Amino acid sequence: MLSFLDALDARTIVVLGLILPVLMTLLLFLFARGFFRRFWILILLIAVAIEWFLIVQVGPLFL
Repeated sequence: MLSFLDALDARTIVVLGLILPVLMTLLLFLFARGFFRRFWILILLIAVAIEWFLIVQVGPLFL
């Protein structure tokens, strides 16, 4: 796995990191609807917090 990540460009890794929370939320919505309905606010808050952290911490590197 590490050799795979070493072969990737830094921007590709950042894009994958930004897509991951959205993808996980979508997968939870599609495959575990009962769990998603019960904890949808918490799931969305965690996904938004991860996105915000990545954008704030990594975004300035590309400006």
